[in-house]
Amino acid sequence: MAQSQVTENRALRCKPRRGAAATATTTDNNNGSAGSSGCLKTSAVDMMKKGAGGSLAIVVPPDGGWGWVVVFAAFYCNVVVDGIIYSFGMLLKDMVDSFHESESKISIVGSLLNGFYLIAGPFVSALLNSVDFRAVTIIGSIISCIAFACATYVQSLYQLMFCYGIVGGVGFSMIYVSAVLIPGFYFDKWRALATGIAVCGSGIGTFVLAPLNAYLVQQGGWRITIVVQAGLALSCALVGILFRPLKPTIVEVPISNNPVVMEPKIPEDEPLLTINAERKMSLDSKHNSSKIGAPTVEEIYNHLSDRLTSEPQKISLSCHSLNTHHQYLKDKLSPPETPEKKLSVVSLRRPSLSAHLMDRDDRFFGGSLSRLPQYSSQVSSLNYAMSVTRIPAWNEIEEEGEDPCAKNNSFRKNMKKYYKSAMHTLTTMLDFSILSSPSFLVLTCSGFLTLLGFFVPFMYISEKAISEGMDKNVAVWLVSTTGITNTLGRVICGWISSYESVDPILVNNVSLTFGGLYTILLPILPYSVFSYYLYASLFGFSMACFASLRSTMIVELTGLELLTNAFGVLLMFQGVAAAIGAPLLGLFKDLTGNYNMSFYLSGVILVTSAVICYPLRRVKKWEEDKKLRQHNV
Repeated sequence: MAQSQVTENRALRCKPRRGAAATATTTDNNNGSAGSSGCLKTSAVDMMKKGAGGSLAIVVPPDGGWGWVVVFAAFYCNVVVDGIIYSFGMLLKDMVDSFHESESKISIVGSLLNGFYLIAGPFVSALLNSVDFRAVTIIGSIISCIAFACATYVQSLYQLMFCYGIVGGVGFSMIYVSAVLIPGFYFDKWRALATGIAVCGSGIGTFVLAPLNAYLVQQGGWRITIVVQAGLALSCALVGILFRPLKPTIVEVPISNNPVVMEPKIPEDEPLLTINAERKMSLDSKHNSSKIGAPTVEEIYNHLSDRLTSEPQKISLSCHSLNTHHQYLKDKLSPPETPEKKLSVVSLRRPSLSAHLMDRDDRFFGGSLSRLPQYSSQVSSLNYAMSVTRIPAWNEIEEEGEDPCAKNNSFRKNMKKYYKSAMHTLTTMLDFSILSSPSFLVLTCSGFLTLLGFFVPFMYISEKAISEGMDKNVAVWLVSTTGITNTLGRVICGWISSYESVDPILVNNVSLTFGGLYTILLPILPYSVFSYYLYASLFGFSMACFASLRSTMIVELTGLELLTNAFGVLLMFQGVAAAIGAPLLGLFKDLTGNYNMSFYLSGVILVTSAVICYPLRRVKKWEEDKKLRQHNV
């Protein structure tokens, strides 16, 4: 393993390079004091390889407890964010009357909100790797609240686009990304259920907020409506307080070949877990650390403890926080201080490496983990967490401990650490070289087309129905109907896709095909209230499959280890499509005087996005065969 080669006895100076997402403690020289310069350090890995032992800190989901509180908090955040986004069409007519602009131009405001909450996703993920879910959610809530409040005072449409669309979209992205990812932070075994409950807030929010927005617009206009939306956005900050960080689990690297068990000092800590790993801890051949850029915790553990992956091992884990671990060592190893001699606590602390929030291959996977061979081959969630958690640049990490050289520059060094951890995630997610994969390129084109036509029905269906003669009080519930069937579709699709025999790519293609066909047929069928509500129901159900299976399809094509990269690139393309789709297709309403052409084109685009994905399995097989032939040459 190329990245695991560590140079022995490497000494680093005061201002050395630091890994993106890990920390380590220091050691002194042989006589227990710092060198003559007082600034020499030894990397944590060097210390571990010399037999000093140490610890690897990773977060293992508890699969319950406070996690269910977090799930319902995430559910509420999705209710607010997606409810406001999908019901923007309720404000459309009143904004047209206020700004005296065309509907297609007014729809840019809502499309920017749709687009930027996706486009900002990779940047928010990078921020999460430096901070945490709670802080990002609260900051995003405040940003969107301020943006919406400012939008109520604008006198120009372009000012509204900036405040409500762009700034509000960035704030919503911070809430949305945190709410979608945090269930996976707390759950492994029940991840599909937890994530499913959280994302169902999208449909429920559409169901509730569409008629609420219509009522508020009717009573006080679009400005009053946005004031209420600002209050709802701010309420996500209160809910975000419930996103409590988890304490890391300590994986002990033994001093000798025999495992070392570190008993928790404080009884309140979680109990010691010792796993009998009576299995072959083999790694898939495609888990190439040199390509991914960082080894897994499992690889580090086996390497540092001089274990062969082909032999069954007994891994000792101590489930208590890293801080508690250090305090325990301090109390156990440090004698009472005396005037004659003071032992340095730093010199007695064992070296440690820790992973950050986004340093897991499955962080963006919202489906059932039973579909993943990495999960089914493990004996527990702890072993699984070790196999999918990575520690970037672990062989270059050095100490950020308490030494005279570090104290004067602690703020600058902390900022540098946060910057590097954020940039590691951002560069991983926005690595566009993944588009060289033909199968992923096809999936990306399909995702772009899907989002290009996706928001047209949400934006225009109520106005289209009213133009056909439907009563306003009846038409307002069309978007709500789409929302409630979307919720039902997410539940059913999540349940079906948990079976390994079900092909998620085929399910996605079929659902997009029918969703597009329904959209094409709507203007053709004779007008009736029943036909419109039937369309809203079927469209919401079909689009639920696309939303639910996005991460599962990516894993099917790229493997789990490239999910973060693929998801980031896909978000960017889908965000751009969402930002331009509804306004672009809405132009045809201005040209023709009705919405029929907009719906025709939206349906054709959705069907096309499905059709190009039907041969995706064959493209993937051709791609793998080509790589195999090149490898054998």
